[in-house]
Amino acid sequence: MRFPASAWALRITGILLFCASLPAAVATQFSYTASCASPGWAAVFETFSLARVDAADADIRVLCGASSERHAEVEGWLDANRILVVEGNHPLAASFGFVPSGAPPLQVRNVKDRLAEELLIVWENPVEITPTRMPPGARVLMEERWSGAPLVALLPLPRGALLWVAVGPGEHGFDRFPLLANALAEVGFRAPFRTRTLWAFFDSAYRQRVDLDYLAARWERFGIAGLHISAWQHWEPDPAKDAWLRRLIEACHRRGILVYAWMEFPHVSERFWEEHPECREQTALLQDAQLDWRKLIDLSNPACSALVKQGAASLLNRFSWDGVNLAEIYYESLEGAQNPARFTPMSDSSREAFAREAGFDPAELFDTDSPRHLAHNAAGLAQFLAWRRKRIGELHEEWLRFVESLQGAARERHVVVTQIDDRFDNSIRENLGADSSAILALMYQHAFTFLVEDPATIWHLGPARYTEIARAYAKSTPYPERLAVDINIFPRYQDVYPTKRQTGIELYRLVHAAARAFPRVALYFEHVLATEDLPFLSASALPEVKARREGAGVTVESTRPIGIVWSGPALVNGSPWAARDEETVWLPRGRHVLEAGREDPPLLLSYLGGELRQLHGVGNRLTFHYRGEARAIAIFNHPPEKLWIDGEQIAAPVYEAAHGFYLMLPSGEHLVSVEAPPAAPPAG
Repeated sequence: MRFPASAWALRITGILLFCASLPAAVATQFSYTASCASPGWAAVFETFSLARVDAADADIRVLCGASSERHAEVEGWLDANRILVVEGNHPLAASFGFVPSGAPPLQVRNVKDRLAEELLIVWENPVEITPTRMPPGARVLMEERWSGAPLVALLPLPRGALLWVAVGPGEHGFDRFPLLANALAEVGFRAPFRTRTLWAFFDSAYRQRVDLDYLAARWERFGIAGLHISAWQHWEPDPAKDAWLRRLIEACHRRGILVYAWMEFPHVSERFWEEHPECREQTALLQDAQLDWRKLIDLSNPACSALVKQGAASLLNRFSWDGVNLAEIYYESLEGAQNPARFTPMSDSSREAFAREAGFDPAELFDTDSPRHLAHNAAGLAQFLAWRRKRIGELHEEWLRFVESLQGAARERHVVVTQIDDRFDNSIRENLGADSSAILALMYQHAFTFLVEDPATIWHLGPARYTEIARAYAKSTPYPERLAVDINIFPRYQDVYPTKRQTGIELYRLVHAAARAFPRVALYFEHVLATEDLPFLSASALPEVKARREGAGVTVESTRPIGIVWSGPALVNGSPWAARDEETVWLPRGRHVLEAGREDPPLLLSYLGGELRQLHGVGNRLTFHYRGEARAIAIFNHPPEKLWIDGEQIAAPVYEAAHGFYLMLPSGEHLVSVEAPPAAPPAG
């Protein structure tokens, strides 16, 4: 159930431009070491798949605890791409100029981050620190909110840079400094890997009068591969709104982002609710079911269902959707039958359907004068709750059949079913009627991705829950590759620390754990993703990946396709590699050796929406093997002149991308060859 940063952007842009100018093998950090057994530091760096190595070989070195490093040895370790992190109580902190100020000890709980001053940061447990005087040239990044006492600062060094922290990051890595990765970026940290696999939900009501190209570029930087757009906002034809949505879809496609029609049945649209009062669902108080923002329609009424399907067909045929998300088809009632004002479905059609099976009207369960009242009729209530669960399963099958019945391009769209988790919090099954087992069983007859939504009741729990959720669902389906998880990035109603909304390291830890557990991760919703999270979100959504430097190259092993930050031409396993953009080389799963190349192939595949499995090029022809649950956007640096799919030459339109040119490729598993026009001979 769902319930300005321009200066910061300029600083990050400057860092990225600086790093992009460095040699590829020197522009990122692949490893770290820490002189103490701190789970917090391990959590921070493992989020970005940095390996823990010996101090002499580390790219990032954390001095913490009471270790006995010598200043000269640490200075000898430093170079232009290495980062030194020093905790305030470490013996070497003073040798770099961080010395006690003489002020009395200070209890710290409220923190201000100068990179995001509007962010309210409160530590769960106060920590006593010794106020510290900063050395010349140091810049404070975080401070105690009321006194201004420094908590995090950077210090440029003749070789490399130093990040000083008054105290460690805490057990989970985000307990005290949620934007610690951003502070590391200020001293040159650049996460080595990235992906473009995330989905995000988009409600156009929050994004009126915005620059759509700007938004699409922002989503691309976040690592968004698919955008689920609120279909109820565009249900009825409207010339102005339709034109706006088409521009949005085009802006997404130019950036390689697929678009899904996000439906929220039993809600249809505001206008449908107003124009069809006869179709309104009823609560147990026999009142119209307007619950939170959703206004529920009686989909059990054949006439109303036919009207909704007519509208759905119109919506899906008017726009160039890449997929459909049948989201949250359940009953809005977290308190279940204990709250009759929210308990559904109690429309005439639902009551009559149940009565035909059970022999009594379920409204009697809520009539205090009836002998069938739920207070002394547990068996009758259990019977109705079981019927509700069965009805939700039937609605899913009905709408899956409907989407499959559509003709033409609409029939080829990727189908997603978003359903709230009923394994971690099994009260969901009775209260909302959500039965994941029944819906997963439909995978035997229908091809769809099952997107698990974690309920609001467990938003306060940590990243480990995604591993447990994935394990539970993998046991219930023969198609674990069709599972996905939805993370709710939203201000939480529980008492949580250090921030109300997940941001920074906490957000990255959630995404990292979810991406390890599930093939696909979705974020609800894009509107609340903060600018300060932009540089590292795609760097945390990683599969199992390892990398190590070997001479001038890097060996990468990954369980799924991965992007590695790289600048300039590349060799992969000794051959020129064509899958790259200006700052990333894209690799299939497996083990690969990456080295600097002399020149690029004539045709570059700068982005592929599907799973890249193999790639090779000869002359101006590029051949690659891919698999995709949805159709795949392929972006090239030059417009392909010829296209072959599975050996058959195809005449497909070529569109202009934000940076290059793109083709729409079919879903499924295919072998593709593209050919660019021959390069013109040099003049003279």
